[in-house]
Amino acid sequence: MPDITRRDWFRLSAKSKTDGRRIGQQSPGLQAIPQPVNHDGIDLSELPPMREALLSPEQIRELFADIETHAVDILLMQRSPGAARASASRATTTGQLAAARDSLLAGTVPRIQLRYRWDNTDWIDTLENRDTEFRLVRIAHRARL
Repeated sequence: MPDITRRDWFRLSAKSKTDGRRIGQQSPGLQAIPQPVNHDGIDLSELPPMREALLSPEQIRELFADIETHAVDILLMQRSPGAARASASRATTTGQLAAARDSLLAGTVPRIQLRYRWDNTDWIDTLENRDTEFRLVRIAHRARL
């Protein structure tokens, strides 16, 4: 992993301080997801932008470690195979995050959503197991003061 600041890790967009490489040289980095077709006439510019990236298992471990260390108000949402709905729980212990991470990496849970607050922003990370890599879809909501 290149040497980057925590702020840039969450954005997955910074250049390495040591060699100027972008994180995207190992993975595509966070790429913008295009706006959906607007059938309802709402102002789509008011929606927060969505970004996505493909991460390795090691990057998943680093992401969970960073969230555990730096995020607050962590909400974990996951759906067990065969369940109709996702269950939500506060991740208040290291063990809860570790169990979710391990379930995602092992493929026993195909998708996990983490909602948390970091740097006065509410983040929603959806992680999907795709066998050898993991899709991250990230949305950032500026907290209202």
